[in-house]
Amino acid sequence: MDRTDIFILEQIIKKRITGEELSRLLGISRTAVWKRIKKLEDLGYKISHNRKGYLLEGRSPYLLPYELDLKTKWLGKKYIFFKSVNSTNVYAKENDLSDGTVVFAENQTEGRGRKGRKWISTEGKGLYFSVVLKRNIPPTDLLVYSLVFPLSVKKVLQNKTDLPVKIKWPNDLYINGKKTAGFLVETELEGNSVVKLVAGVGINLNQTEDDLISVRDTASSVMLELGRELDRKEIFSDILSEMEKNLDSFKAENVIKEAEEDLLWKGKRVVLVDEKVEGVLIGLNDLGGIKIFTDNKIKDYYSGDLTLRRAE
Repeated sequence: MDRTDIFILEQIIKKRITGEELSRLLGISRTAVWKRIKKLEDLGYKISHNRKGYLLEGRSPYLLPYELDLKTKWLGKKYIFFKSVNSTNVYAKENDLSDGTVVFAENQTEGRGRKGRKWISTEGKGLYFSVVLKRNIPPTDLLVYSLVFPLSVKKVLQNKTDLPVKIKWPNDLYINGKKTAGFLVETELEGNSVVKLVAGVGINLNQTEDDLISVRDTASSVMLELGRELDRKEIFSDILSEMEKNLDSFKAENVIKEAEEDLLWKGKRVVLVDEKVEGVLIGLNDLGGIKIFTDNKIKDYYSGDLTLRRAE
């Protein structure tokens, strides 16, 4: 959407207005006006047409810039919307985007999680976006920085629903034993610092059982667990506000403390599949890794590529 599209919306939301009058106001042809109207309809706006002109009868359900009411100071002030894209993380990595840019897509044709796993992106049902940070982050803080994103989403979902949202280390959210959100953090290094961090976020918000049929044994949506739909625009705005607050006030010890409070399987026997390690999950260490009691001692594990599962 550009300024011309927004101007048309502002005119037709007030009263019915003819294509001829819009043409005059905009200084473009009536054919160009008609093309703009079709574009807005493709973006989900409900517009009625008759001899007296155009009238907006329904807002778009999509998270378009014009539809959002963001309360943030810097996060999302540059906001890039796609109705469909291969992957918001791929786009964010391949383009020179400023600090705080948010890339959002209603659908991802190649959405992915860790280790190249496919992420199902049902159009208009979930939240699929990437946050770009361009600042010097010490590599020692990287795992803790990565926890800021699931921690922020967890807080918002708990505040809105009272559901028991748990953080599965290193980058998933679970509700009632099923995955409902995933996070993929990718970085660029220069010397001894992370100079660009792209945090991809995928949240199953309003998906139905049919939407998730291929992963129904392991995944769910907030709606399925709650029993009602949530306002995607409101939840998205709240999540960005929470992320901004936590990034602005970042202290590793605070992030670790809060993440530990709802750490999935804490105190339970778990398996690190990649390392063939089994033991009791004690919690998080000072660098954001996990502590597992195994072989009669506590061992630390750090890699975000490790797969953690509950022991049988």
